[in-house]
Amino acid sequence: MSSTDKAAFLKVFDKLKTELIGDFQGLPGLSDDLKQQLTTYYTECLETTVPGGKMTRGLSVIKGIEVLKGRALTEEEFFDGAVLGWQVEWLQAFFLVADDVMDGSITRRGAPCWYKHAHVTQDNAINDALFLEILIYKSLRRHFKGHQSYVHLLELFIDTTFQTEVGQHIDTNGTPYADGKRAPLDLSRFTLDRYKGCVRYKTCYYSFYLSCALALAYCGYPADSDLYAKADSITMRLGEYFQIQDDVLDAFAPPEVLGKIGTDIEDAKCSWLVCKALELVNEEQKAILFEHYGKHDPEGVEKVKALYRELGLEKIYEDYEEE
Repeated sequence: MSSTDKAAFLKVFDKLKTELIGDFQGLPGLSDDLKQQLTTYYTECLETTVPGGKMTRGLSVIKGIEVLKGRALTEEEFFDGAVLGWQVEWLQAFFLVADDVMDGSITRRGAPCWYKHAHVTQDNAINDALFLEILIYKSLRRHFKGHQSYVHLLELFIDTTFQTEVGQHIDTNGTPYADGKRAPLDLSRFTLDRYKGCVRYKTCYYSFYLSCALALAYCGYPADSDLYAKADSITMRLGEYFQIQDDVLDAFAPPEVLGKIGTDIEDAKCSWLVCKALELVNEEQKAILFEHYGKHDPEGVEKVKALYRELGLEKIYEDYEEE
């Protein structure tokens, strides 16, 4: 997308934000002071959590519609595509705010996580994540209620949210902190089969498939069109590659490159690196993982990373990436 298109895309965010924040004024039974508090708080929340990052998911909806139309988009079509694109970005914001609380993360996109802001408690952040989610459906209703594909668009967001939350369960249920207690770390659960299932549901659907499917639905392709299955097969491979790359960066990229402080080892994540390592380790090397994986100990984390290097996982990843 050109810089002009990205600038136009950001203008649509400003319009959506103004509309959604303006809805506070119509709430009955609230004083002007409370309405102003809501306006101030959620203006900051939206500006902080939604438009950061590369905006690839949202911009892909616009590009998808353009490809399917086979021509430059009209002003109305670009606006519609941008509204849908921002709903994907809103969905991403909802997931990230919640995920950071679950993981106890410190930074996001090079800045403190939303729940780490001085005036935002962890409880507030959980509610804010839910708030971000409901705004998707308010915007869809406002802008697409009369559209021929309105129900289809709604169902895509409902299905994608369900799929992602299934993936989040697989991800977090693989840690040693189930039920709020520290249980013994069971490395036998960290398999590539589990990993691929987690990635498919936690990442692929919302990060890659949804943008394609929204473009197809907006352009009138029925839900039984084989184009959805074709998009699924391609985006699942893209999503798996994306997540494996993210796992490698989490371990080896500096925070200024990654945009956050990687914590997959400390959080005992079922990452590609640990799954692959468990396929390659001898008993002595496995003992290092048992002793140090899933612990918030800087020295132990470095020992795990040293083991990854010893096993040649960076080279294995580079070969996979080239393939």
